[in-house]
Amino acid sequence: MNVVAGWPLIPVQIDDPVLFLALGSLAAVLFSLAKSGFGGSVGILAVPVMIFACGDRTSLALGLLLPMLIAADYVAVVLWWRKWDGRAVLRVLPGVAIGIGAAWAALYLLRRWDVRTSADLTDPALKLGIGVIALGFVALQGVRALRGRALVVEPKWPAMVLVGAAAGVTSMVAHAAGPVVAMYMLSLGMPKGRYVASIAITFWAINHAKLPAYVQLGMINTDTLGAAILLLPAIVVGAVAGILLHRRLGERQFTGAVYALLAIAGAGLLYEGIRAIWG
Repeated sequence: MNVVAGWPLIPVQIDDPVLFLALGSLAAVLFSLAKSGFGGSVGILAVPVMIFACGDRTSLALGLLLPMLIAADYVAVVLWWRKWDGRAVLRVLPGVAIGIGAAWAALYLLRRWDVRTSADLTDPALKLGIGVIALGFVALQGVRALRGRALVVEPKWPAMVLVGAAAGVTSMVAHAAGPVVAMYMLSLGMPKGRYVASIAITFWAINHAKLPAYVQLGMINTDTLGAAILLLPAIVVGAVAGILLHRRLGERQFTGAVYALLAIAGAGLLYEGIRAIWG
């Protein structure tokens, strides 16, 4: 394992170990808090934080995040054990498999052919699209709430395949499936506990499905696994904070908080996409 001198388990690519530990821990707290208490919406903010912690090395940051996300998934699943809506989760998983497979094939070909321009545009384009969708959903929900009519949709299989595929692709490329999955789960009008539990088990499945592809692409190795171990305590801190905040919020407060976090995540993705493509 390559490590920074005097800093065991930190990959040699990291220029500032102190900054890495500080921002990496913050990222771990963010996504663990989101998974355990808020259904994952704010967790998207952990991705740019981790990229900055890794000195803008996106591939390293994504590879480092995945084992941490899986660890947080286990914590969230245990905390919300069997409180999820199994039918809602199973409906979206076939599309997820299609999306992950398509994204893996695209990344494999881009790496093999070294098409740098296309590779650089993939992530910003996905961020831009998901940001627009997330903000549009929040706006629609706000209008319907003001009119006194909640958006509760009975999903159909073609739509579920598209939603799942979008979640699979965005999760594989940028760990950014939060808004897609949140939009789907929120549209079902679940109680807050079932909503968070369903999000938790969905991402448990998604992140495990991504793992073989990340290993094959070389994005997960002994360096990233060692660095992830250092940040595991922050995952526990975030999980406890998420549960405490979840219990302190009522049903209406919880829904408002989820929409607000979804809007923040969508705005952040939209800004990053625009800046990267037209900056």
